[in-house]
Amino acid sequence: MTAPSTPGRVVAIGSVNIDRILRCPVLPAPGETVLAAGSTQGFGGKGANQAVAAAAMGAPTRLVARVGADAEGRAALADLRAAGVATDAVRTDPDAPTGLAVVLVDPAGENSIVVVPGANARLTGAEVARALAELALTSADTVLTSGEVPEECIRATASALPAGPRWIHNAAPAGVLPDWSGPGLRRPLLVANAVEAAQLTGRSADSTGTADSTDSTGTTDDSPDGTATTATALAAIGDGAVVTLGAAGALVATGGALHRLPAPEVAVVDSTGAGDVFCGALAARLAQGASLREAAATAVAAGAFAVTALGARGALPRPADLTGPTDLTHPAARPS
Repeated sequence: MTAPSTPGRVVAIGSVNIDRILRCPVLPAPGETVLAAGSTQGFGGKGANQAVAAAAMGAPTRLVARVGADAEGRAALADLRAAGVATDAVRTDPDAPTGLAVVLVDPAGENSIVVVPGANARLTGAEVARALAELALTSADTVLTSGEVPEECIRATASALPAGPRWIHNAAPAGVLPDWSGPGLRRPLLVANAVEAAQLTGRSADSTGTADSTDSTGTTDDSPDGTATTATALAAIGDGAVVTLGAAGALVATGGALHRLPAPEVAVVDSTGAGDVFCGALAARLAQGASLREAAATAVAAGAFAVTALGARGALPRPADLTGPTDLTHPAARPS
């Protein structure tokens, strides 16, 4: 592998969806019917969202995925290309529709999401391995995977990825992680939110366990909610971990150290896709040569920016949007 003397690429391996977004007065309880205040349609899927976010942060970005041979798939590909994402490794599947996500959003920006995988479920490990081999990856590059594609795609990444490039796996939706403990298998930097991290490590999300951590100012944090202990446990499963904490920022666990990174205060409109923007920004900054802690700090700011507009890609930050951490309001919402 060559040395990272120039900024690297981001290769996202993941899903492509069409998002149907319903604005609801409340999220419905089981058996409850709720009248939506309105609806919009947009583009989503964790892989596509992360790729577009990485491209917006200035990283050359390529997506490995599948879409259906339908109008939705053609529109999704056109949108990706317009965002600067290379789609030559996106295969059109003649036998499955493009993925669909129905997103319910309440006035506080909280959401519930139901996903129909469609063509995403037909992405294969062989396709992933072939794409990684054809890309001739270097140590400057970053590969980004997530849980909305079959597990064989993650296993293929572990076996096909050479030693140099950084690998980030966004373990969402949370599930059983592949076994990458065998010889010749890569282990990724794991990214998950607090609930997903607790599920993956077998801990309760409201655990009372504590662990010492060091925040961005060097002070000690006892994490009475147990997130530091959870982050440490998750880091041991992969090659380090980043646990996102919503409005509280993120915890970075790597090399036996813990760092808490605070998030700026923003007016939340819709939290859909904020984790994807976080991951895309994290991958982009790592590909640009930042340290993990530096990249995660940028990702926290990017994720905060992302919740200031409706939709998974309603507020995609560019580097200039994150230069003033005290004012991360989406431009459309700023007073003139």
